[in-house]
Amino acid sequence: MSWQNAPTLNKLTAAQQGGNRGAQLWGVDYKGTLHTIYQKTPGGDWSAWQGPDWNGNPFPKQVYELAACQRHDGTVQLFVVDPKGQLWSTWQRSPGGDWTPWQGPGWNKLGNFKIRKLGASQLHGGKAARLWAITDDGLLTSCHEIVPAGNWSPWSDWTKTTENNRWIEVTACKQGDGKGALWGLDDKLQLWGMGQTSAGGDWGGWAGPKWLNSPRIRNIAAVEQGGQKGACIWALQEDYTVMFNYQTAPGKDTWFGWASGDFDNKMRAYEVTAAGQNNGCARVWVIDMKQVLHSQQVDPGSKDWERFWTPPV
Repeated sequence: MSWQNAPTLNKLTAAQQGGNRGAQLWGVDYKGTLHTIYQKTPGGDWSAWQGPDWNGNPFPKQVYELAACQRHDGTVQLFVVDPKGQLWSTWQRSPGGDWTPWQGPGWNKLGNFKIRKLGASQLHGGKAARLWAITDDGLLTSCHEIVPAGNWSPWSDWTKTTENNRWIEVTACKQGDGKGALWGLDDKLQLWGMGQTSAGGDWGGWAGPKWLNSPRIRNIAAVEQGGQKGACIWALQEDYTVMFNYQTAPGKDTWFGWASGDFDNKMRAYEVTAAGQNNGCARVWVIDMKQVLHSQQVDPGSKDWERFWTPPV
């Protein structure tokens, strides 16, 4: 049995909500059908699963890729890519509130490129939310929310690495001190990382390959931890084992070190996502090799993640 009796899913994204709600999780099944579930209160009980019409009609009939994040005002925006590589989006009218109708296909004037992967994060300053996209030829591009209007910038190419890599995955989060952090996986399964030099400010260069001596990795997801911790990155290794690493203090260069995602090191997973829950706790979800959804969380006062999965491995 999957976490919260989830349908059989292949892809995931999640975001912390504002207002009186907690996190929201979206998943896509093997037919490309979108499903979602949300916390009724911060850190509280979860709703029933809802299908692709959760936000009314019309909606994208098939979803290939997805990402979500909070905007400058605490509302959440969801981005999805259809099988043609076209982008759709919907966002909340108020923190924790109702959603606008879907916009798309072709939200934010993609131009001539098609999207393979997405990553998104809330940030600070005049570029309060940012969306990254990996194109069908492996290049990284990005656009950002313009504050206070809430509209979005044109797309622009992102900083290249010293190896001019082609990318396969991207993820980002805040670091607990207002600065953002970004990670990317190249087509050699090498992890790269970069961070903002100030809250809402410029970005430094890429650090890597094999950021913090990481092994070869297939998939990544990042989340801001509460309390005295900073950013946390979860990673699925080449052999599908699960591991994580987090900042020991907000925005610091000191990291806990790579650790197994469960004490017995039994989990093997191919999909991962993570989000805060609007109560200081962060939560991570993985889909194992039998397509079962699992989850665990970390409290802001804890030294470490639970490192046992619900349901058990």
